[in-house]
Amino acid sequence: MNLNGILKELLGQSGLPVEQDEYAGHSKKYIIFVYEDETPAAHGDNRVLADTAYMQIQLVTPKNIDYFPLKEQIRNLLEGAGFIVTSTRSFLGSAITGTEKVRQTIFHTEYTQGRRS
Repeated sequence: MNLNGILKELLGQSGLPVEQDEYAGHSKKYIIFVYEDETPAAHGDNRVLADTAYMQIQLVTPKNIDYFPLKEQIRNLLEGAGFIVTSTRSFLGSAITGTEKVRQTIFHTEYTQGRRS
């Protein structure tokens, strides 16, 4: 299941750059998404009828901004498009990795889509 186009268009409504796997741009606020897993979700007539993709959506912001409005906007965009947000967590980077000025907010999501025959 390829959700790249859906996610780029959907999350692009936030006004932030959106990329798969990694971001190489210069914006201090951006979104990346990663496919974690994909599994068959529904079966019938001896075949798979739907698949579920498990995605990680990551909002990256400077640690000193109010990120709650963006967090809420992204959650609402995802849920409004049929994604199930199973958890959201935020954490600050580390001086060890050189990311101490960065906050990462991770949305773990599921998206089920029927297979085309």
